[in-house]
Amino acid sequence: MPIKVAMCPHCNKRVFIRIEESDISPVRYPAPVWVIHKNGICDKLSTYYVDSKLGVSYNAPEKKEGAIKTLEALDKM
Repeated sequence: MPIKVAMCPHCNKRVFIRIEESDISPVRYPAPVWVIHKNGICDKLSTYYVDSKLGVSYNAPEKKEGAIKTLEALDKM
C-alpha cells in the first residue's frame, strides 16, 4: 500500500495518505480523492489530486466533485 506525504491545506501540517489504485477513478487524471485529517485539532476534509503513478500533485481546502472515496490522513507513518 503506497503511502504519500502531503501538507494539510487547513493546518499546514504534514500528513501521510495511504492510496491504492482502487481509491481513485481511472477515467480522470489527476483524480480527486477526499482526505480527512483527523488529528484532534484539524479534523477537516480536503480534496487531493492524484496522478496516474499515485503521486499527490496538489490539493484544495474544500470538497470538490469527482472523488469516489474518502480516506483518513495519518499524522505518523
